[in-house]
Amino acid sequence: MRIPTFAILIGLTTAVQAQTSSIAPPLMDTAAILIMDRMADMIGSLHTCSFNLRTGQDVQDPDHGTITRFTDHEVYMTGPDRMHVNSIGAAAHKGYWYNGWQVAYYNFTEHNYGFMEAPENIIATIDELHHRYGLDFPAADFFYPTFTDDVIAQSTSIRYLGTTHMDGKECFRIVAHGKDQSVQLWIANDAAFLPVHFIITDHTQNNAQYEGAFANWVMNPYIPEQLYEFMPPPGAAQVTIVPRTAN
Repeated sequence: MRIPTFAILIGLTTAVQAQTSSIAPPLMDTAAILIMDRMADMIGSLHTCSFNLRTGQDVQDPDHGTITRFTDHEVYMTGPDRMHVNSIGAAAHKGYWYNGWQVAYYNFTEHNYGFMEAPENIIATIDELHHRYGLDFPAADFFYPTFTDDVIAQSTSIRYLGTTHMDGKECFRIVAHGKDQSVQLWIANDAAFLPVHFIITDHTQNNAQYEGAFANWVMNPYIPEQLYEFMPPPGAAQVTIVPRTAN
């Protein structure tokens, strides 16, 4: 699974929705796989959504060693080709607007903006911007149509640990262990089966953790098209965003 830092990708971004995953191999709990499939199916059925996500990522500070940096994301999506993310962290406040053909970036902290050409759907855009610009998307994996199969592919075992309370909700708890990383998932035990919390432990980076807490899910809200169009604020400087790869 990726460890991203920008906008969430939702399954509604393509006509392809998650199908029931492959039969669970040994050490893969069938109950856990069914719960993840149900979550992916629910997200894949949405046309629009909005939610908040608070992420925390372990980083190495030269003075203090391992510390956790938190970022709050406000996310709006309309499938298959509209997305807006407003991200506020300790170091910067940034916004992204995707309107189906380009992504506009605005740094509120530095008061500058730029544009990046983008493919015609959210999934392809997220992959393209990661490849070309090094932009990652927090918790994007949760909303890929292939979510469950991706978890199975990177895990040596997946276990359903029953229900517990997390962030004020009763949740199904799932733990997936793999050679390179382990993933803990909390999925709401209600009609919607939406993700509530996750923790990813990267075994290749001294067990650094990346976690996120979802809140304020709204399924199929009305979102005006204007929300996805960026208008440069007065006095903002336009900058060129240089890709790290040619294509």
